[in-house]
Amino acid sequence: MSTLGRLCSLPVLFCFAVLAGACQSEPSSPPDADAQDVQTYGASVDTAAARAVAEVAAKPSRLADTTVTVQGRISTVCQKKGCWLALDTGTAMPIRVLVPRTDDGYEFTVPTTLAGEATVTGTLRTVELDSATQNHLAEDGASSARAREVQIAATGIRVVPDA
Repeated sequence: MSTLGRLCSLPVLFCFAVLAGACQSEPSSPPDADAQDVQTYGASVDTAAARAVAEVAAKPSRLADTTVTVQGRISTVCQKKGCWLALDTGTAMPIRVLVPRTDDGYEFTVPTTLAGEATVTGTLRTVELDSATQNHLAEDGASSARAREVQIAATGIRVVPDA
């Protein structure tokens, strides 16, 4: 290669090196530690609209068959598939959060080891569980599957996991 050929290739190599360096991602501001730890399953969840889970559990009939956003601590997770979790209400029975089913299984699932503070959006309802369903939930890890429980059919779950 001639000297002229080598000189012409230097700008090309320089441009390539600059472009390769520009592709490196560097945050423009310090990363938010909380944002890095947040896990979202399903649709995004608007935390500004969240109500305390204990408030909703105290009078679920007021919000029956409506879309709600609640926030609370995860007390139990389905140990078989991660298809439901329970939110601790403090004094009342937990609210069970169900993952929507599809023809092929579930729209999403959560890890069976999931723990932390959850904000959930979905449709609230109070349901009567037959004994077979109660037994099934107990096999999945439910601490207390009762004949009547408050459930949320989740569209989205946002979790800030325990450290």
